[in-house]
Amino acid sequence: MAVAVETRIHHATQVEHDALDERIGEAIGAMGCPPAGLMVHFTKPHGDGFVIVDVWRTEAELRSFHDDVLAAALAATGLDADPPVVSPIWGFARP
Repeated sequence: MAVAVETRIHHATQVEHDALDERIGEAIGAMGCPPAGLMVHFTKPHGDGFVIVDVWRTEAELRSFHDDVLAAALAATGLDADPPVVSPIWGFARP
């Protein structure tokens, strides 16, 4: 079952977001392809930081990426994130 995940980052500017995004992009480039199972990704401002919103084909694929890539990138950039909030997807439309 597909899942949506929201990861809230606190006390962060767009410059810090861009540094995180660059680090994640480098990790994905090193993998040679987009992460398996990633269907949608976007980031939006939220409060004094931002929130990362993704849709994944399965929770297992999400967890693999979160544990191997996102958590390391967050630690390397010194950003403070809440644990990801994962919700099932009942419907998904593609253009």
